[in-house]
Amino acid sequence: MTQKIMMVLLFSIVLHNAFAQSKQNTTSGIYVNASDFINHKLTYQINCNNTKDKMRLNDFFGSSTGYVLSNGEKHAFNKNKVYGYLSCSNKNYRFFQHSSYEILDTAGFFIYYQYREEEINKGKEPVKKDEYFFSATSNGPVQLLTIDNLKKAFPGNAKFHYALDETFRSDKDLIAYDSFRRSYKIKYLYNESLK
Repeated sequence: MTQKIMMVLLFSIVLHNAFAQSKQNTTSGIYVNASDFINHKLTYQINCNNTKDKMRLNDFFGSSTGYVLSNGEKHAFNKNKVYGYLSCSNKNYRFFQHSSYEILDTAGFFIYYQYREEEINKGKEPVKKDEYFFSATSNGPVQLLTIDNLKKAFPGNAKFHYALDETFRSDKDLIAYDSFRRSYKIKYLYNESLK
């Protein structure tokens, strides 16, 4: 009896490890431009399973440079001259004005996420908050996701403007997700407005 329990336990550990590894990338690297991102072409690839390979973004103090350590070679890059990167946790990021934004969705237009700390009152502890952004195209400027900014980004799409006004009460509602369609509601409205 104990042998069967040991076999089941061993099988569950192996299965758990295989599932955990499937969420993690084996490679990471830099996207030099938007075309590389769209075609999943990585430059300065690193092996995520090799502890000697590293990517450093130098996010402290808004640095514009970072580096990749791959196969013992250090490759520096300027965040203003490359598009973004793929992390070992299988998340894509885009650089824009010295900051990195997680790319959440690319259908129709791009939606980004960033976790920010903001000092609201002088001398008080910074407030941490989730913020969402968008760009009308893969290379377009990253803007705060608001109803007004969306209307300005798509000025000729009156159908989309009316759908925004009818569907969303505030800017915070714009990130609503439809689990049935597996899509952000705003993306559905945008696609419908193009028909």
